Parts: sequence; structure tokens; C-alpha cells
Amino acid sequence: MPAQQHRPAMPIVFDTSGLRPHENGRTWVDSASGDAVSLQVNDGPPFDASWMSGLAALRKGFARMFADAGCLIEADLVPFGGARAVYQLVKVPMPNAAHGQVFLAIFTLTKSPAYAQLIYQAPERGTTGVRESMLFMRLGTPADWTRPHPYDPELRTKLPFHRGDEPGWDAQFPDHPLSRARRWATHAARSAVVEPSFAALPELGGH
Repeated sequence: MPAQQHRPAMPIVFDTSGLRPHENGRTWVDSASGDAVSLQVNDGPPFDASWMSGLAALRKGFARMFADAGCLIEADLVPFGGARAVYQLVKVPMPNAAHGQVFLAIFTLTKSPAYAQLIYQAPERGTTGVRESMLFMRLGTPADWTRPHPYDPELRTKLPFHRGDEPGWDAQFPDHPLSRARRWATHAARSAVVEPSFAALPELGGH
């Protein structure tokens, strides 16, 4: 069956409260924070099918995928709206800027022959690096601030894997873009609904 027959207009329905539509109905923007959510549907596999052989393989694959662009913070397989999704939390440098980062929370529905992604983008605005600076001082300039990547200890990433990105700090920095990205991801995983015909498609690698 042609791939386009597997591509419903909205394969994922999610909570858009507080968001305004932007750009062809596939992007929504939070006017208060500037954060954006986009829905994408593409042909072909989203990544190597061998990554689906186990969680360790999946995490290592994504850690390497994002190493040159920034750094993978978290990856997991999660229930998502009647299907299963690969969840990724990533940080990348702010485009065309000397400082700052953008945090991305991504849910990928690993279907065949088309896959869908719901992507939340939370950029740093104003003074950047506040969370990291405050924690670095609060922890007393820790020697273990930067750590080997937990999914691939030998991996070198463009942005460091460090203690400041741990979820335990989010409550102390609720307005930080990383905290916003995690908070949105938690809500999306609980409230999103995958269109039934799309959810019924076979998964990448046959899992």
C-alpha cells in the first residue's frame, strides 16, 4: 500500500491549551514562553532498525546521533496515546548565537512505512546559563560536574553531559527551558492520543 495512505492528517492529537496555531497547522507556539510544538510525519525509517533490539542499543544510537549537534540528555521507550514512542530529550546550541541552548523533547512513533514525531522546542531567552551557574556555585564547584555520557561513556559530545541537567533540579528552576520541556513531555505522554489506524501500523524492526 502506498506510504501516503498511511499518513492521516493528524496522527497524534495532543493538548494545545495555551498554544496558538502557526505555519500550516503543524506548529503551535506558546506566546508567553516562545516555546513551540511541531508535528511531523515523514516517509521511511526514522533511524536504524537495529536500535530497537533493546533499550541499551536505542540509547547508544541516539547518544551518537546527537553527539555532533549537542547532547542527548535522556532517551526511553514509553507508552504514548495507545501506541509506543521513543522519547528523547536533547540540548543543542542556540542557532546563530554565541551563547544559549535549545532543549528539545521529542516523541517518535517508530512506524513503517511512515513515522511521526511530536517535537517541543524550548529556547533559552534573556540571560543564559543561569541554572548551570547557580548550581555550580551551590554545589561548591564540584569536580564531577561534567560526567561521561551514561549511554556511551567513551562518546564525545558537542555540549557536555553534566549534573545541571538532572531532573531533580527542575522544581528549583520551574521556568528554565529544560524544566518546561520535561514538564510538557510528562503531560504529553499522559494526554496525547494516536490515531487508531496509525497506531496499528507495524513498528520499525517488527517489535
